[in-house]
Amino acid sequence: MFTQKIKRFNPFVSPWMTIGMSLVLIAVVVVQAVMNYNREKKYMGQLLAEKGSALIRSFEAGSKTGMMGLFGNEAHLQTLLEETASQGDISYIFIVDSTGEILAHNTKQKVETQLNDSEFKDNISALDTPQWRIVEKKDDTTYFEVYKTFLPVLSNQGPAFRRGMMNMMGNHENMSTWCAPGWMKNMPADRILDPQNRPIIFIGMDVKPFQDAQAEDIRNSGISILVIFLLGMAGIVSLFWAQNYARSHRLLQDTRKFASELVTSLPMGIVVVNGNAVITYINEVACSLLKTSSHNARTRKAKDFFPASLLKLHEAVKAGTPVVENEVIIETQKNVATPVAVTVTDVVGERGDFMGFVFILKDLSELRSLEIKIQRKEKLAAVGTLAAGIAHEVRNPLSSIRGYATFFGSLFDSGTENQKAANIMAEEVDRVNRVISELLEFARPVDLKLEKTDITEFVNNSLRIIKYEAEMANVNIIASIDSSIPRMEIDNDRFSQVLLNLYINGIQAMKNGGDLTVIVRLEKEDVVFEISDTGVGISPEEQVNIFNPYFTTKKMGTGLGLAIVHKVIESHHGTINIISSEAKGTTFVISIPKNQKLEKVI
Repeated sequence: MFTQKIKRFNPFVSPWMTIGMSLVLIAVVVVQAVMNYNREKKYMGQLLAEKGSALIRSFEAGSKTGMMGLFGNEAHLQTLLEETASQGDISYIFIVDSTGEILAHNTKQKVETQLNDSEFKDNISALDTPQWRIVEKKDDTTYFEVYKTFLPVLSNQGPAFRRGMMNMMGNHENMSTWCAPGWMKNMPADRILDPQNRPIIFIGMDVKPFQDAQAEDIRNSGISILVIFLLGMAGIVSLFWAQNYARSHRLLQDTRKFASELVTSLPMGIVVVNGNAVITYINEVACSLLKTSSHNARTRKAKDFFPASLLKLHEAVKAGTPVVENEVIIETQKNVATPVAVTVTDVVGERGDFMGFVFILKDLSELRSLEIKIQRKEKLAAVGTLAAGIAHEVRNPLSSIRGYATFFGSLFDSGTENQKAANIMAEEVDRVNRVISELLEFARPVDLKLEKTDITEFVNNSLRIIKYEAEMANVNIIASIDSSIPRMEIDNDRFSQVLLNLYINGIQAMKNGGDLTVIVRLEKEDVVFEISDTGVGISPEEQVNIFNPYFTTKKMGTGLGLAIVHKVIESHHGTINIISSEAKGTTFVISIPKNQKLEKVI
């Protein structure tokens, strides 16, 4: 027997693969966060640089407008510095010359102070395009500075105007003639507007909002990394749990499969009854013994399904009486009385709760059949020894008794009581002599005289012999013989004795008439004879002893007829079985091999 193994797809992956995937995701998130940080830093620089450039251009435009006197006499450069620096996103604004001295500042106290910025002093040069840098002050505050050369009079004007202004600015004494009075109040106007050493304007913007935004992005990236890490760990733990569950589930399924195969393959019947007396499981062996199928038996009440013998044991075990190897007789599917050993045990759950009973049914028919064969052989051996002595010790006196009975009968007048008594004596002696003859026949080793025989003709001839007796008993004979059965070797006389014995028993069992059915068919290497009647049937208890010598249910029977039948069938290397139910009739099934081997059976 070969078992095909089917490899199923395993949906679970290695934990190391899950760890690797989590690390890859974390690395991707980290790289993405760094790229986002750099990109946002770049964008922040561009945005603030553009904003600072726009502010410088606006400041230069405002300065030019003020110098032209369009702001009135009260407005001056210091006011413009202070108003510009008062905007929420501007921290400071100042103008410094090439030596690092602050010429103008939104905070007046810092004017004429020295800019403490060595890096800037070393790289100072004409800066016509805005530049930017990030600086950190002493108070640990970081600022984004945009700076360029400051010369408002040269911006947004035509060439002629710029040349005239440059000529005017070339003469320091004429600077006051083109600048509105009070615009450069208290400020070194000549240094601020010096075209040879143009000052540089700085606008400082607080980058804390941008840093906060970057910190928020970093924090969000950190949270994402943490979430991915936690999800990865949760996935690993879940994976371990899932694999442990799958392993446990697979082990449980394998155990269940093993237990199921074991129970199914056991040569014993298993029936499980729950606490409500409902059948929850039954295997094929039990189905065969109880004449049912598993589909019909499950979910049925035990009282509606069990035979009376099992119901008694069920009630006994419920009452607390142990049932171990109790032998009962059960009629199987073919109405064969089968001895069965029954053991009943409790089914207890893992928590100790009662779940029901398990009925274990062991078929004892083969064991009992073997025991019966052994007993029969022992009896035959004893009968053979007894018969040898009886033949000589009893028959001679019986001959003398019958002779004297016949003699005394002849001395009395016909019809007298004395003559009737003498005749009865002679008849009883004949009956005893017949019993002794049957006993000798039964005890004597069977010496078969096998002949090639046409079975169809042989059976038809045997039926003709009992035809008249069947008609007298109002019994209808039904015959069905397979014409394809080949000629086979049998002992005609002895096998005819077998069939006639079974015919007569069937006719005698149908006291009110009925049907005597004879079926002969070919089954593999055997020829099967079935002789059935519709009589009173034989009880299961009587079926066990039906082939024993001297067992009979007839008042005038010797009990050797079926014993001799059994012996003749065995001598033909065949088997004989009985299928019977009370009030439903009896069927004898004889199986004879087509090919005989000559062998004496004692």
